[in-house]
Amino acid sequence: MRIDKLRIKNFKGFEEETFLLNPHFTVFIGDNAKGKTSVLDALAVASGSFLRGIDVATIESRGIDKNEIRIITNDGEPLPQLPAEVHAFGEVAGENIEEGWLRTVDKLSPKKTTTTFVKAKNIESIAEKMLRARRSGEKVTFPVIAYHGTGRLWAQHEEKKAVYKKTEEGVSQAYLNCLSPKSSSKEFLSWYKTYEDEIRKFDQESDKVLLKAFNSTVISMIPDNHWQEMAYSFAAEDLVGVFLTPNGKREKLQFKQLSDGYRNIIGMVADIAYRCIKLNPHLGENAVKQTPGIVLIDELDLNLHPNWQKRIVEDLKQGFPNIQFVATTHSPFIVQSLKSEELIILDEQIKKDGDPDMKGIEDVAANEMGVEDVPRSEAFLEMQKVAEEYYALVQQGKTSKTDKQTEELRNKLNELEERFSNDPAFVASLRIERQANDL
Repeated sequence: MRIDKLRIKNFKGFEEETFLLNPHFTVFIGDNAKGKTSVLDALAVASGSFLRGIDVATIESRGIDKNEIRIITNDGEPLPQLPAEVHAFGEVAGENIEEGWLRTVDKLSPKKTTTTFVKAKNIESIAEKMLRARRSGEKVTFPVIAYHGTGRLWAQHEEKKAVYKKTEEGVSQAYLNCLSPKSSSKEFLSWYKTYEDEIRKFDQESDKVLLKAFNSTVISMIPDNHWQEMAYSFAAEDLVGVFLTPNGKREKLQFKQLSDGYRNIIGMVADIAYRCIKLNPHLGENAVKQTPGIVLIDELDLNLHPNWQKRIVEDLKQGFPNIQFVATTHSPFIVQSLKSEELIILDEQIKKDGDPDMKGIEDVAANEMGVEDVPRSEAFLEMQKVAEEYYALVQQGKTSKTDKQTEELRNKLNELEERFSNDPAFVASLRIERQANDL
């Protein structure tokens, strides 16, 4: 499943807007009032159309809520703007739906808002066909669908234990609460416990393969190889990881003992991997890598250290290469890790100029994210000062290698070029000037 284009009308704060999405990763940035989360909510409505074809009582689709209809005021009177529409274009199960699928609300009733699904029947019928094929024994690959909102971390404090039943249909379990922004860890923990217990009792090879796929995906997301192993502790009733401390000592930590940043990423990655495996066990050890789908993440940088923010996009691409991610962020470090085609800026007055990953972090904050009066680092200011002084000397023709001041500046520029190696555009501009003057 993939959404290439999203058109929304009278949805939350948007009168009408169209977005073109990258097939692999798209990140929305903008002020809090610009509607980043609203776009994710609209995508949840669009992807939720597929779930209407899954005839399981516990699986809920996602319509347009009454509170999501755009409101304008006239003399203080609120006026709902209709129709409210979410129109998506893309691919489902390898089938390109050129006309797209539309969810709309064109009238309001006092008791309940009704979302019209008539024009979403095409995607619904595809889901129905896939489910019939699966139930008849065919190895059909289902798309993962998930929404991880800003409440994903704190919801874990309130959750109750889930009871996993291996006899239940995998599709129904994989889509349970998948579009709830407050997704939690209880489903994958219950599944993990059951599978480890099955392996201990019966030593089933199929369970080993799926558990290995799950473990390797989660462990690969932990930076600097800090998490070496993982298992379920029946005594602690929690996931336990073996960490490698800076001095090389192995230390066990429970999932609930981890920092917010670790729990955020591990919980999110584990949830996605769990859903992939439950949807497509026939893919075996490749279930995580080969499962397609769409995953929505609000505030991708939530509680992450800046070093982790710099690599999280690439880590998710590597861990889930067939999944389309759409996320929001406030982090210039994440923006800096993107290509221009992966970034959508909701602030109209801000225009993209080149790839963010070719710019320094201060330039990303100022030029891509519209931050005024960006506090520049001392190193940046020093580089700027040295560069200006050097260029002034070049203009004056003081380029002799015997010129002590020029030689000192040349050495300092060499040092700064090395320090600013992550800012190739800036370094290149210095080198061009030096080469032009045979320096």
